[in-house]
Amino acid sequence: MRRLRARVTRGLAGLALAVAALTMPATAGSGSAGGHVADRVTLGAVGNSRAETLDRERETGRRLEGVRAFKRWDEPLIGSDQRWAVRTGHSLFLSVKSRLLDGTAVRWRDLADAAPGSPLYADLLRQARELESVHGTVQLVFNHEADAKTSRPLGTPAEFVSAWRHLVSIQRAAGVTNVRYVWTMTDQAFQQGYAAPYYPGDGYVDAIAVDAYNWYDCRGGNGRWTTLAELIEPHREFGLRHPGKDLMVLEWGSVEDPARPGRKAQWIRDAAALFDRPGYRGYRAVLHWDDRFTGPRDGGGCQFDYRTSPQSLNAWRAMAADPVYGPAPARRAHDTPWPAAVSTVLLGSGAAAVTGLIWWVRRRRPTGRT
Repeated sequence: MRRLRARVTRGLAGLALAVAALTMPATAGSGSAGGHVADRVTLGAVGNSRAETLDRERETGRRLEGVRAFKRWDEPLIGSDQRWAVRTGHSLFLSVKSRLLDGTAVRWRDLADAAPGSPLYADLLRQARELESVHGTVQLVFNHEADAKTSRPLGTPAEFVSAWRHLVSIQRAAGVTNVRYVWTMTDQAFQQGYAAPYYPGDGYVDAIAVDAYNWYDCRGGNGRWTTLAELIEPHREFGLRHPGKDLMVLEWGSVEDPARPGRKAQWIRDAAALFDRPGYRGYRAVLHWDDRFTGPRDGGGCQFDYRTSPQSLNAWRAMAADPVYGPAPARRAHDTPWPAAVSTVLLGSGAAAVTGLIWWVRRRRPTGRT
């Protein structure tokens, strides 16, 4: 009987240790080629439609986890393309501009003051119902780049904050639980110190994002070549003052240097390596921008497309193949992976299981045996 009890005890202890090993969080050395499984970054790009997303994935040579769609205030937020993206496991980033399809401004003050029974309040409820109908998480961006010149006619920083909070409060009251709120500003707002007045507060924000560009000699770039690390450093420092918030780069890109072919490709390679550095592990998503589908149709403007040269496209493809950029999207702070929960239950109840099994064996043993 003593031997049986010892075998049972050793067996259950071994089971508990095995479960612990299987459910233990990945360490820095877990990934191949230096990748950190626990710190993977969602890589993506603009994808207003299923066709656009598939086109990007074909040219990239692999699946893109993040899909960024842009909507105006008076159009449906969730269409068949967005449902397809979520259904196929993509992480949906949805930007909603405070303008109508015809360009008319929807002022932040009016949104903040929208009361039950008003048309704007009805819009807010409609959007809440659409978002709630999605069978997956939506990363929602209300009026990205609120500090940009194009947004200034919409209101003041204080009015933006009030509109943001009103929108979030209405969605929460309507029972929306599958939305993460991603506050997004230009890199200049962080660099020049005027981002803070636009910040709605930690209680209304899940992630802090930035749009960052190396303009160089295009449209006011002043000929200064700037790395992505330089562009987002003030954003990173802002994030450190708000612990617990995910950091994201929702638009980024560089122009080519005509005098130095391959310089943009190296810029992309440097950007790819950046988010595997210890100081940048707070970044959970990096989504590339270009104007193929949302910008000028005449080929004008700054060319941030990663296809501007064969070298740049190859650098982008190499980034997409890096194990750092894997399929794990940002999750809410209160979410706990189910394996860890299972491990906790099994390990915590190990002693009780051993005691119970020994009691059962004793009850089953024949009378008179020792």
